[in-house]
Amino acid sequence: MRNVGLIVLDTVRKDYFDEYAPRLQALSDTSMTQCRAASSWSTPSHTSLFTGKLPSEHGVHSESFDASFSFEQFDVEDTFLGDLPEHRTLGLSANSYINTAFGFDTLFDEFYDFSIGSHTNETLFTDGLVVQEYMKSTDEPSAAKRYLGFLKACAAHDKPLKSVANGVWSQIGHTVKDLPVPEFVDDGASNIVKTATERSTAGDEPVFLFTNFMDAHTPLRNLVQYDQSLHSVPNDWSSRKLDKWELNKDKAATPEYTDNYRQLYAASIDYLDRVVSQFLVELMAKSEEEWTFVVISDHGHNLGDDADDGLFHHTGSMSEGIQHTPCEIINAPDGSAKEITDYVSHIDLTDLIPKLAADEPIPEDFGHDHVVAETVGLLGHGDRTWGHEFSEEDHEFWNRMIRVAYEGETKLQWDSLGECIEYELDHDRPSWQREVARHSGPPPEVTALFDTPLDEYKKAAAAGEQDMEFDEDVEEQLKELGYL
Repeated sequence: MRNVGLIVLDTVRKDYFDEYAPRLQALSDTSMTQCRAASSWSTPSHTSLFTGKLPSEHGVHSESFDASFSFEQFDVEDTFLGDLPEHRTLGLSANSYINTAFGFDTLFDEFYDFSIGSHTNETLFTDGLVVQEYMKSTDEPSAAKRYLGFLKACAAHDKPLKSVANGVWSQIGHTVKDLPVPEFVDDGASNIVKTATERSTAGDEPVFLFTNFMDAHTPLRNLVQYDQSLHSVPNDWSSRKLDKWELNKDKAATPEYTDNYRQLYAASIDYLDRVVSQFLVELMAKSEEEWTFVVISDHGHNLGDDADDGLFHHTGSMSEGIQHTPCEIINAPDGSAKEITDYVSHIDLTDLIPKLAADEPIPEDFGHDHVVAETVGLLGHGDRTWGHEFSEEDHEFWNRMIRVAYEGETKLQWDSLGECIEYELDHDRPSWQREVARHSGPPPEVTALFDTPLDEYKKAAAAGEQDMEFDEDVEEQLKELGYL
């Protein structure tokens, strides 16, 4: 049995990966050049990665996602983890959806949550006491007594100085963000690789490792760790200057803002390439057993390009900037194909990963002539609009259900508003598309690729109720990432 790692570089699109992640590509034995995400945002996409089902089949999407949602509805046997009975399963995530708050940890033997504090730069040391976790554990109503209790807990902790540093940083970290200097705390990558290396080598049994790295996700800002030669963005600039609705609904992005946004996105991928490639090399060197790594992203990101329809983020769109993702297999079993140029979907990984664990090579015919994907809605029927005023028409548009089907260099996209667009693709030009025609609807042979008609599923999904009263810390995290 091989050790297997599923390394998710959250929000990394294929064209920028090809340009700014040369180290990971150099390590790759098998490159799947036409991989497509099963959906357009983290929660349904990760669920598809683990279950091998589309969102309308596994039921996880914005219409079903609310404060009561939990991955505990899935048993391990519902995922490919059930096909790895000999493996110790280890998960680490910096994603504010793919974490303990939403029960993702219940799928693993061990799980380490880096979403609390890391993405808002409130935690310097994850092996110290984390302020947010301590505050959640106490019922003391007095703020002064809570912090006194925190200091006492720091003194009793096995990393007292790091714990105190976390407490100090939680108070001054937000102020440092506004200073005209690069920030020096990343979004969890450095802490994830440290913990993953320690825990992956801690036992004798084979290991399945899952990691989610959020460092390429918004908010984008300059870090000390970035290669400063890759950008010329002022140190006090942040993508927080405009939220996603100002960018997409109000079209407020200036050429300068757009240029800064793209430069820091590129620098973040270069940083991930350096950190993750070194991590994988060191982990293989420290392990007696063979490792195989699947390096992928859950979805990409719009950067305001013409091919992105001028959009930013990954809301309300299934553009190729979002759908076309990297998929590299590092240290593949002997005899594996060097390149898969046919289409591959995220849902194929439920079949691939157990085979890699069993040391089976990747065959030349692993891909498909066509693949499909969908997003069931982007807003749900709760308030995820950052306080912006939305007309009924606007809400219907941004919350529409979208499906896409790929065959050859053609992509067909249709939605619950009755729009059907045919796009031209170029397999030598990743993350690109061009509209070539509009149709009255998809042909029957395409709609037959899905189990349920789009309109029927959307109507049923939107009929439910949603509780959008998230825990305060969770809500803050989701707002920081641009989801609320």
